[in-house]
Amino acid sequence: MYQTVSKGYTGNVPGAPMCACVEQMPVVTEAACVTATGTALSYQLIVDETGSVSATHSVDMIYGDCGGNDLKAQVKAVHADTVIATDIDEYLVGANNCDDTNAEYLNSEQLLVTSASNRFTNIDGAVEQGMTWRQIFGEGIWFLPPHLDPAEADEEMRTLMEACIPTLGRYCLLLRKCPSCSSEPHRNIVYQRLTAFPAYQEGISTATTMDVPELFMNKWREPNNVMHVDYELYTSVSDALSKTNEWQKADYNTNSHNYGFPRNSGPTSHIGNNWNSYKWGGATAENHGFFVEVPGDATSV
Repeated sequence: MYQTVSKGYTGNVPGAPMCACVEQMPVVTEAACVTATGTALSYQLIVDETGSVSATHSVDMIYGDCGGNDLKAQVKAVHADTVIATDIDEYLVGANNCDDTNAEYLNSEQLLVTSASNRFTNIDGAVEQGMTWRQIFGEGIWFLPPHLDPAEADEEMRTLMEACIPTLGRYCLLLRKCPSCSSEPHRNIVYQRLTAFPAYQEGISTATTMDVPELFMNKWREPNNVMHVDYELYTSVSDALSKTNEWQKADYNTNSHNYGFPRNSGPTSHIGNNWNSYKWGGATAENHGFFVEVPGDATSV
C-alpha cells in the first residue's frame, strides 16, 4: 500500500473509503484500471545477540494500465460469463447514466413522492411549460441548498432574475414547483417581479433592504414586496405572459417567524399550509424547487 500511495496511484472520492470492495464504493460513471505485478520477492530474517528475531521482506512492483482498458472493461474481460461481469454495471454506470441511477437510488430509499408528478428530468436546464429553467434552491425531491454565503446567494438570484431585462424589458420569471402541496394552484406558482429589488442586507426585509433568497425561503414579508405593486403571482407561465388571472389575496409574515413563500396567499382567498420553510416543518411544501427562467428561451410581454 505504501508503494502504491507514494507512486500517486490512489485518490479517494470524498466520503468514500480509500480502499474497499466495490460494493462499498460510491456509484460513478467510470474508473481507471491499474495492474500491479510483484517480482523479486525476498525475505530476510535477522537474529540479534539476544536471540530476538526480526523479519523484513521486499518486492519490486510493476504497474500497468490494463492494456488500455478502464476498470469496467477489465473486469468484464477477466470475469467473462460470470455474475461479477454483470454486477459491475451497478457501480460503474457509464457516461450519461447518472440521472437514471440517481432516480433509482432515490426511489429505493423512498425519497420520492409516488403521488407527485416530477416532470423535471434534470436538476438544471429542464424544460417546463415551454421554457428552460435553472434551479436555484429547493427541498425534498428537488433538494438544492443555496450558497452558504448569504451575500453570494443573494447576488446570484438577483443576477439570474435580472438577466431578462436587457432584451425583454422585464424580470425573468420565478417558478416554484411543489408536487406535495395540498392546494392545486400552489403546485405551480409563477412570480413576476415588477419593481427593482432594494439594496441587500442579510436577514429580514426592511423598508430599504432585502435578502432575496431569504424572502422566498423563510421570511415572506411585505416591505418592497407588495402584490400588484412590486410583483404578481400566477398559476401558469401562459397567464404570466398574458398578464391574466393574477392572484388576488396576499399574505405575509408580520414578525420574525420562518414562514416562507407565499405564506397564506391564494388566487382568490387565503389558503394555508402551502408555504415552504427551510427552517421549520409542518406545511405541505416539503417537496418543492425554485427555478428561474433562462432568458435565451424567454418571451417578451
